[in-house]
Amino acid sequence: MPKIIRKVLVTAASKGLGFAIARRLAEDGAHVVICGRNRGELDKAVDALRETSTCEVAHGVVADLAQRSDVDILFNRTLDLLGSVDCLVVNSGHAPYGTVDTLSDEDWDDSYEMLLLSAVRLSRAAAKVMKESDRGGDIIYVTSAGIHEATDHRVASNVMRAGIAVVAKHLADTLADSGVRVNVVAPGYFDTGRVRKRIEDLMVEEGLDRQSATGRIATPNPLGRIGTANELAELVAFIVGNRARYLNGTTITMDGGSSRLVS
Repeated sequence: MPKIIRKVLVTAASKGLGFAIARRLAEDGAHVVICGRNRGELDKAVDALRETSTCEVAHGVVADLAQRSDVDILFNRTLDLLGSVDCLVVNSGHAPYGTVDTLSDEDWDDSYEMLLLSAVRLSRAAAKVMKESDRGGDIIYVTSAGIHEATDHRVASNVMRAGIAVVAKHLADTLADSGVRVNVVAPGYFDTGRVRKRIEDLMVEEGLDRQSATGRIATPNPLGRIGTANELAELVAFIVGNRARYLNGTTITMDGGSSRLVS
């Protein structure tokens, strides 16, 4: 039986969690397209993917998910490069920090375009292609453990990413007959640039050493540490793989136990 090669689009994947996911799927032999806003960072990421021994095809497309035209160009370019898409991983940047009192209407509009509406646009395009295929497909959203609770300074992110979880549940219901599964991973604090920046800020603001500053962020976590990007990538690889074919319409929180939710 010939090997089935996955055709994968991972957004916001020039670094951080998105890149780790793209690399892990490339290790499984997937043909991968990634996107990012910075050409230099994107090219370095693509070069790193191509160095993966099992990666035969990797491409980068410059795109800003907050721009409707960029989303359309990204998906169409992906089809040109790969011929099809049977796995879409929707990762995105971060909404501005602030509260309902401090965030402007422009902040809310930008968060909506970048996080929620881009996910809807990409899902709509991918679902159309996947439904026309006899192979089905997978759509997976990388959101945040914050979808389960309202945190004061990340309220815009919480609202938009919670909306994505609702979209995912809707699509899981409506696409199942086509063999398309839809799931969500909700990470807590991971060793990414944004978290490292927060650690460095704490070191300056409170005079902490790196270990103490990292511990401050990891305090709510029973494991006492932050996660690695590769750990989340392993979860995504499992979800979209053949061993998890019964998993659909589910949100999996991966935060080391910080969340106090029972389910």
